[in-house]
Amino acid sequence: MDKVMERTPYDVWLNISRFIPRNVLSTLSAVNRSFYHIAASIRFEVVTFYKFDRSTKWLCRNLCDPNIGRGHLVRRVNIEPWLVQPRPKPYHNRAEAIWNSIARLFDHDHSQRRMNQHVKRRIQKDITRVTDTVSGLSNLSEYGLRWNQHRPYHPELYQAFLCPVLSRIKDRLVKLSLDIPPEMLRSLAPIALPRLEHLEVGLCTMKMSRRDVDEVFDCFAVFVNNLYPTLESMSISSRVPSQSLDLTRFFTMLGTFPHLRRFCVSIPFDGTHLSSPCDLVAFLTKHRQTLQHLQLSSSRCSVAESPSSPKCKYWIPNILSSLDTPFSRLSSVQLALRPVKADLTPILHFLAQHASELDCLNLTDRALTYNEVRTILNSIGACQAYSQLKQLRLRIHHLSATFLTLLAQRLPRLAVLELSFVEVRVSAVAHMGYVGLTLAEEFDLFRTDIKENRDHYAQWEVGMFGISQGRSNEMLPALTALLVDCLPAVQNIVELPPPAMF
Repeated sequence: MDKVMERTPYDVWLNISRFIPRNVLSTLSAVNRSFYHIAASIRFEVVTFYKFDRSTKWLCRNLCDPNIGRGHLVRRVNIEPWLVQPRPKPYHNRAEAIWNSIARLFDHDHSQRRMNQHVKRRIQKDITRVTDTVSGLSNLSEYGLRWNQHRPYHPELYQAFLCPVLSRIKDRLVKLSLDIPPEMLRSLAPIALPRLEHLEVGLCTMKMSRRDVDEVFDCFAVFVNNLYPTLESMSISSRVPSQSLDLTRFFTMLGTFPHLRRFCVSIPFDGTHLSSPCDLVAFLTKHRQTLQHLQLSSSRCSVAESPSSPKCKYWIPNILSSLDTPFSRLSSVQLALRPVKADLTPILHFLAQHASELDCLNLTDRALTYNEVRTILNSIGACQAYSQLKQLRLRIHHLSATFLTLLAQRLPRLAVLELSFVEVRVSAVAHMGYVGLTLAEEFDLFRTDIKENRDHYAQWEVGMFGISQGRSNEMLPALTALLVDCLPAVQNIVELPPPAMF
């Protein structure tokens, strides 16, 4: 058997590895030499620097040493700048200790100054080691810099890992993800990234004044507009606390990107970060011939934000209502159904406009009823001979056999289905189900209902089923086994993380 494994070509093992989960692959390095190299490529494909200690030094040496050859495996680097703790080195001899004791008698700030000098030296060493390591990664194509506004940080680290690093890897960089202190976005204006295709930006302006925020956007918009020859994907997200943030000015300053295929924007659901959707509508309209994916999503808001117009919370319906002309190539849509009790008419009209090209639909934030889902399917022309939808992600009140039958009949070509729900019910139309039943008893009735309707699922092409059950996970193994038994095309059932509640 060992000889057979040795004679098996590497390409064969590589194809086999594609059917093995990545977290399992990383543990198979001892199987044979081929899996050793495959596991190494998985381990070093994405490298994250979030502290600098002995293990980080070892990692830098491995990535920089051409004899080890790990550096060429790295495709993406993420940096989460760390806090250097003041740990001064012990005195080397008695004379030095006596001298510092005397110095403290005449200068009470001597110890603090000594610790500050130590921190500065440590920061400079960390910057040099990480910068040299990242700059030497020949196959690096993705770079990310992350900031946690709730933690203290050294501005020197962000400054060193932003423009200096980008200037050294600019000819290799294809994807850039930035979530940094907002004032540092100013420094990006002179940076040119000739190959960049994907840009992701997270914004949190804290208590910056409106004037300072506008100055940041004036410089940052120059950087973004300089990407027009190559940019294919743009993602802009904002989060609280951002008291003076208004993205309207930023979208006004953006030009046209001839290759833009994917656009995502996420702001707090109350719409305070977008005072006027008209400028975003104008930007989207300029790209209606190229956009293939559109995402309008929401995040939590804060009561500490400044009061805004009540109409702001309708920012998503207002944008969709203003997009009168269909996008000729739009095939993927993700929409937050906000406000959660708002009329669905603008969204239904938008989906109906793009039904012929739509193959991926993701509706978030709002738990839909059976009748609402049926109305949405009607709007996209979902029927056996017409619908092109291949992926569907929904949040629903209850999972039932009636609901699955509806999807199987309306979307026979569906390949990926992801559902978030609270519980299983026997009937989707009569939402109350059977009164007084335990979870186990109701699941037994649900199982019977599913098996009686299994003929409806015989031709259903759904191969990947994602489940997120909100109330209880104790029935999840039984539900998984039931779906595998009754849905013949299902090859993979995964448990999804619970949906965000805000």
